[in-house]
Amino acid sequence: MKKLLAAVTAASMMAGVFAFPAFAEEKSEDIVILYTNDVHCGIDDVIGYDGLALYKREMEATHKHVILADAGDSIQGGNPGTLTKGAGITEMMNYLGYDVATLGNHEFDYSVETLKQRGDELDCGYVCCNFTSVDDLDPYFDPYKILDLGDTQIAFVGVVTPETFFKSTPVYFKNSDGEYIYTFCEREGLLYDVIQKNVDAARNDGADYVILLAHLGEEDVTESWSSVTVAANTNGIDAIIDGHSHSVDPGMTVKNKDGESLTITSTGTKLNNIGKMTISDEGIKTELISSVPMPDSSLGFDADSWKEAEDREGRYVDTAANDKIHELEAELDTILAKKIAHSDFGLYMTDPDTGDRIVRNHETNLGDLCADAFRIECGTDVGIVNGGAVRKDIKAGDITFGDILNVYPYSNKVCAARMTGKNLLDILEFSASAYPEQLGGFLSVSGVEFTIDYSVPSSVEQNELGEYIGVSGEYRVKNVKVGGEPLDPEKVYTVASSNYILQNGGDGYILNDMCEVYHESKELDVEVLEKYISVTLDGVIPEEYREVYGQGRIHFADGVEDESSDSQDESSDPQDESSDPQDE
Repeated sequence: MKKLLAAVTAASMMAGVFAFPAFAEEKSEDIVILYTNDVHCGIDDVIGYDGLALYKREMEATHKHVILADAGDSIQGGNPGTLTKGAGITEMMNYLGYDVATLGNHEFDYSVETLKQRGDELDCGYVCCNFTSVDDLDPYFDPYKILDLGDTQIAFVGVVTPETFFKSTPVYFKNSDGEYIYTFCEREGLLYDVIQKNVDAARNDGADYVILLAHLGEEDVTESWSSVTVAANTNGIDAIIDGHSHSVDPGMTVKNKDGESLTITSTGTKLNNIGKMTISDEGIKTELISSVPMPDSSLGFDADSWKEAEDREGRYVDTAANDKIHELEAELDTILAKKIAHSDFGLYMTDPDTGDRIVRNHETNLGDLCADAFRIECGTDVGIVNGGAVRKDIKAGDITFGDILNVYPYSNKVCAARMTGKNLLDILEFSASAYPEQLGGFLSVSGVEFTIDYSVPSSVEQNELGEYIGVSGEYRVKNVKVGGEPLDPEKVYTVASSNYILQNGGDGYILNDMCEVYHESKELDVEVLEKYISVTLDGVIPEEYREVYGQGRIHFADGVEDESSDSQDESSDPQDESSDPQDE
């Protein structure tokens, strides 16, 4: 096969129906790279891992070289990952025979130590060049991997977004003294340098093609760390397989540092598509496969080795992989199916009329419920829950443990802290800093009522990692009441939340000097929510939670006197002001 010398060609097409070539004794010499990203535990969503297994078999029947790659965020985002800390998904990836995988920001959600264990268990291992030690930039995992395909060597250089610092749990990246010992090469320009260093090293090691296996994102991400910007500041990369922003992109042509063309491609999320990259003498072509075709009889597959999925009409799957998924799910079903409560109405983190996520910039009934669970079960003055922790609506009807786990998939522990009224005001101000834009750190509250005056520009200050530093100007949070009484800046209040917020610096809340954690529960957030619903509420969600937009704890006004909350009756419509950036 001739080495690609000029421009990379991308065929931007969505393949819904695929016609197999007539079976031939000689398989195609073209190299096929199948790729996934942001699967988020969607093992039987849409195409599913069983559909991917079938398509991989179909490609292997007609091509000599088929590679399977993943661009991150595979082991977190649903019950099969949460209940096994990612081990169940790793087992499925091994079964499918992944050849190479990189890290997503959510691979870190179970801790660095757990991630190392998952990496050791993953047959192909992880590659990532920019998750390194602070001292010498020594990568934690291999920075790249070269696959030898006979006459052709293909290198995959792994990279994960530096946004991981504030989109995972910052304390995981520190030592016991609170000092950062890991970096994602976030310092200005360093990310490009580290990627370039490893691209060059892969070339020197004999790679004919270099693919950047990236979890960077193309839109609604930090621009300097996006895949487009990385491409523009590097050279020697033939194509980028991307993740993080959940973009559906069959193939976008961009320019590198030297003005040469390359393709960026991404499949979306939850296996809505399979990515397919074909490397041939004609160059590189990328496409997205939205439907796995029924195997052609010429492939010679046993009739019972594939089938139409029972619960996914019109979708074909590999029988053995489908059985493997059912085995994993059966192990979890007993726990997940346990009924814990009933509700005559839905509990929402989204707007039921539009489907837009609103818990990250507005009060909702599900946010109120979660914050109440923290406050009431911990016996504190205040309960707070960050919008990024609340992940799924609860439908009207019977509520199971699985429903609760879908709300809280991260397994954060619950704790309680003491803080002054001034510090409480500061974290509420940080919560409101992005409004009306969405923020994972936007807080649903219990025991507190306040107004966000969005006519006041936010003066919250953050460092380069997105961590809270302070407030330099007028506060936009006004008329704060705790327990029905005006906030006293000097008074010490008790606050319950997750360790993600109160201890671990999640969503930029660096509270080390702002609070004193006096209780660290062994219970997880999901367990506390279950106890509140099933025991304290006696298994029935009361009418006080019926209103989708909550109980009026957070008010929104365009100009307000900071005197009392009695006159706060100007409430904005969540449907008018919510935006929906993807900070997955």
